[in-house]
Amino acid sequence: MEPQRELTMDVLLTTGYHRRPAHLVAEYRGFFAEEKLTVDYHLTTYAPDHNRGMAEGRWHISLSSPDTMIARMTTDGVDYRLFMQAEAGLDAVLVGRPGISSVERLRGQLLAGDPGDSNLDLIRRKILRTHGIAEDEYRVEIIGSSPPRLEAFLQGRVAAAMLTPPSSDKALAAGGVLLAQAEDYVPNWPLTGGWGLREWLEQHHELVVRFVRAWVKATDWLLQPEHREETIGLIMAKEGLNREGAEKSYRRVVPKARIDSAALRQVLELRREMGVYKPPYNPAERFYDIRYWCEATSLPPPPPAVV
Repeated sequence: MEPQRELTMDVLLTTGYHRRPAHLVAEYRGFFAEEKLTVDYHLTTYAPDHNRGMAEGRWHISLSSPDTMIARMTTDGVDYRLFMQAEAGLDAVLVGRPGISSVERLRGQLLAGDPGDSNLDLIRRKILRTHGIAEDEYRVEIIGSSPPRLEAFLQGRVAAAMLTPPSSDKALAAGGVLLAQAEDYVPNWPLTGGWGLREWLEQHHELVVRFVRAWVKATDWLLQPEHREETIGLIMAKEGLNREGAEKSYRRVVPKARIDSAALRQVLELRREMGVYKPPYNPAERFYDIRYWCEATSLPPPPPAVV
């Protein structure tokens, strides 16, 4: 099965760390094509490059962590907005080198990181603080996404790394020690969203609506029980995940890409707790624009986060 494309299409430049299940389905089942869209996808492996490229307008949309967007808005002052949520939950783990038998053994060690103040690095901070280890009690080398972190791990350059499948599976198969499951520390994490520069989104309102509409059609299709096996097979074939990893990825799909404002508030609270979100503090609604989603779905907006 090959992606369906037409000659007279609007091109949307996107980036992220993995193609998500709904993205794959929208591409290979033709939902993007139905909306006259060609969605070019750039696989990023290094958060600083991703963040710089998004701020410069190199890509129109990032399909990555809303926490990354929030970090760049509140720390760097870049004017982004989230317009949909693609996935919820985490399948990330903290893996230690052989001989690192507990989180407490990471005190004084060098850990792999990317980019330092958001996403899996933020969750790593939470895990280590929960075990009584502050940021000044270990070192972090900014290496990149899971594949380059895995490479550094296998080379013995770092004592531990936060990893996602299939990198985490390879690290454990090589004798790595499972130290912590991210989901145990930050449940219901808004894993992936669609976001971009507010000005670009407003200038291309109709294009964004069509993208959301195609994505929502894909979630509707793949979440039908009769399409589950085909979707899992597509994830395995295109993203290199094993059956277990593909099933977990399938379960994280957010129906209709609906934004969970309460989960965004959880991100803001964690960032405050970890000391990487400084005043003034804003409500979760400050960080998303629901108009695109409402127009694409003809559904009412989700309720605001309860303070």
